[in-house]
Amino acid sequence: MKPTGHAGFGVGSAIAVDAASWESGSKYGLYAWDPRLKLLLLMLAVGLNIGFAQFWLSCALTLAGLGLLIASRVPVRKFILFYLAPLWATLIVFIGFSIGFGQTPVQTLGPLTLYREGMVLGVSAAARVACDMTWLAAVFLTTPFNRVLNALKWFRLPEVLVDTMAMAYRYAFQLHAEFARMSEAARARGGMGDYRRSIKSTALILTQMILRAYDRSQAVLEAMINRGAFTDPATPPAPVPRTDGCPNQCDITPETTGVDKPILRMKNISYFHGRSQSIKDISLSVQKGEILVMCGPNGAGKTTLLRLGSGILVPNGGTIHLGGFKLDRRTRKEAFRHVGFLAQDPNDQLFCTHVAEDIAYGPTQLGLSSQTIQQRVDTAMDLMEVAHLARRPIHTLSYGEMKRVGLAGIIAMQPPLIFMDEPTSSLDPASAKQLVSLIRHLNDHHGYTLVMVTHDINMAAQIAKRIVIMNDGKLTADGTPGEILRDEVLLEASRLEPPILTRMFRKIERNGLFTAPRIPVTIEEAVESITAMVGESRGTYPGSEEIGPYRFGVSGHGKAAANRKR
Repeated sequence: MKPTGHAGFGVGSAIAVDAASWESGSKYGLYAWDPRLKLLLLMLAVGLNIGFAQFWLSCALTLAGLGLLIASRVPVRKFILFYLAPLWATLIVFIGFSIGFGQTPVQTLGPLTLYREGMVLGVSAAARVACDMTWLAAVFLTTPFNRVLNALKWFRLPEVLVDTMAMAYRYAFQLHAEFARMSEAARARGGMGDYRRSIKSTALILTQMILRAYDRSQAVLEAMINRGAFTDPATPPAPVPRTDGCPNQCDITPETTGVDKPILRMKNISYFHGRSQSIKDISLSVQKGEILVMCGPNGAGKTTLLRLGSGILVPNGGTIHLGGFKLDRRTRKEAFRHVGFLAQDPNDQLFCTHVAEDIAYGPTQLGLSSQTIQQRVDTAMDLMEVAHLARRPIHTLSYGEMKRVGLAGIIAMQPPLIFMDEPTSSLDPASAKQLVSLIRHLNDHHGYTLVMVTHDINMAAQIAKRIVIMNDGKLTADGTPGEILRDEVLLEASRLEPPILTRMFRKIERNGLFTAPRIPVTIEEAVESITAMVGESRGTYPGSEEIGPYRFGVSGHGKAAANRKR
């Protein structure tokens, strides 16, 4: 199914994908049926069950549904788990009918009396619930959720309702995982020792989850705005980018206008969060093709500045231009055409159900044709090395995979400027290295301009073409990586440390082993320095004489070792 443009989530009309987890059962019974047919049968069964409300009919429909589930080889464990949630509600309904209706007592349990007529009503209600749940299981246990959504849209179900279901599906797994992690943490601290403590701990965890859900809803809303969720449908689509100049023959290079102007220009920007001023009269320009890295302590205002530059927040003072586009309160909903934003937590950014669908979300908001959207999605997935994940549900991805999928979703929109908030945070070294390599490729071969916030000084040294330091809402330094990362006084004042290689060479120098005119900040510079030293001193004992630009001095244990070597 090809994607088509609309203003909603793109569920059902973006890209239809099947979860790999369903493939094993696809040969049997209901797994191979069209989801629309299964939904029709579900509606028929529920309609008959409610319309006639006969015990025998409910039992017959339940047996028919069970027969289909058995023939389809649905795992018994899944079926039981599907029934667990309504089982308690059904039991409560049965008890309520049994003690609240009727005139013929059957059994007395303390102050409670069970009545025959109420028990009959309770059994009938339980049979209807069992019927409905069996047919719901027949649909949802044999059909990937995104195909159910596609089928619902085919039946012309209101788009907002389908989108709400998709969002609920996406984050239900996230909330469950968070609940499990917090429960484990409570158990490790003795919070689940007995029934009373378990109840109290669970209440505290649920309260925290509600607060987190509110914060996440704000973050997801910002991600939606940044990918064009609430744009005017009458807005003409963005021009299709040129394909010339791309060394690997792809069409993912962004179109830029006004190349003689800075791609980002901030002038005298200020912003207040409540009564506190978090951004204080900042002016900053970024040229096309730069990789600018923003460093500084927590609370310095780095992420806030990115959110201002992407239109998520509106400054209280100053002006922002994205190329020739002036960003203000009136135009900020169109900022997504000029700048992409990669959130620190990919769970805040990936709000669709499956990978390819989420990547297609942004291009859909651009008003592009189905063919162009499909082409961009395929190219972005290949470039970010996530094509093999296209059919995967978002909640099954690793953290590193989600980061790359989030970046692919931005690349598919082809904004010339990309903001990244802590792109390598929480990644293992291999995943971080892979992501940094992909970022370099976007800049070197496709001309993307990147502005990123990070606390990883070593990564900044490797990737940055320019570094700015922020502290207390102000820009305190702006320069090349060498200038910034060799300035110990500046870094210490900003609660930062030099790269590990810089610290190592400086410590060796202070111990008197050698003196170099320039302390390295990257691996390449370190290799160059060591190579030069080895080349200059090969075949001679350095003693205290100068050799080339380096001065060596060895004493004590080091000199004895050198004499033994000679």
